[in-house]
Amino acid sequence: MARIIRPVRVSTKGQMIIPVEVRRKLSIKPGDQLVIVSGDSEAIIMKPKRYAESLRGVGKGLYGKTREEIDAYVQGERRAWK
Repeated sequence: MARIIRPVRVSTKGQMIIPVEVRRKLSIKPGDQLVIVSGDSEAIIMKPKRYAESLRGVGKGLYGKTREEIDAYVQGERRAWK
């Protein structure tokens, strides 16, 4: 799979232009919805075949890796709402 690497500039409104080569490769048309998945220092833009499936697992580990960590996070959030 050939990758397309092109720098883009972000406007003051947070907008950017997706290069025409990328739009053609992904068949992106006006009005299409894209998904952006961000990490600590990178972001991936995808045109999903199935929107819900593309988001599966995105939050994995977000609130903890073990049941105890997740429970502690949830309890902390509940206390913050009181």
